[in-house]
Amino acid sequence: MVNDDLSRDEPSGELEIEGTPTPCSYLPGQTAKMTYRLAYKLTEARYEQLLSRGWRRFGRTLFRPTCAACSACQSLRVVLSEFEASKSQRRIRTGIEETELIIQRPTVSPEHLSLYNRYHLDMHHRRQWPFREIDAAHYFDSFIDGSFSFAREFQYRRDGKLIGLGLVDMTRNVMSSIYFFHDPELRSDGLGTYSVLREIEEGRALGREWLYMGYYIQDCGSMNYKNRYRPNQILQRYVSDEETPVWQ
Repeated sequence: MVNDDLSRDEPSGELEIEGTPTPCSYLPGQTAKMTYRLAYKLTEARYEQLLSRGWRRFGRTLFRPTCAACSACQSLRVVLSEFEASKSQRRIRTGIEETELIIQRPTVSPEHLSLYNRYHLDMHHRRQWPFREIDAAHYFDSFIDGSFSFAREFQYRRDGKLIGLGLVDMTRNVMSSIYFFHDPELRSDGLGTYSVLREIEEGRALGREWLYMGYYIQDCGSMNYKNRYRPNQILQRYVSDEETPVWQ
């Protein structure tokens, strides 16, 4: 079981920074504000404690929302031991069995960058996401920096070609789904759903308790899909390091 009691004996190795209010990327008309922690070191136990309090990780940067007038971002985690795929999820899982999964430490290559940029350019055209071509240094900062022992990438290949890539953290007790991108030409295959199902399968096989899926936003089409993976739990409120988080 995850130990939610934060140790006072060992320094956390984190620098906390308050972000500034900006227009919300998910809900029109709302203002977003984040709190950040820069992790100089991060043990598995400490990371599990932070995940249970709603923190997310990109590279060395941990973050969670502290919006003054909105609480739409809700941390969601899937109960792995009780998960049951829906009919549509089972259909997607069966339909692309020929996809090979390779799990390894995160890396960066021209193949990674090409896939990432093609995916985001497609999302820019279809959903008006802002687009800036990523380079190796930016990718490293976002997904690899810190070289944490629990960091993994899930490579999805078809006939040797990289068609999807998921960044996933795997600690002793839990998993955290960080980010996924895929070949936009295969959008109709349901690779996003397939990647979550494979992460769930891997977590169940290894006896992990939960898959943290980040922030569920009911009124945002890009974020409300997470509630389709059930049973799941929602963090009732964001608490300090000294308080016990409540999930229901």
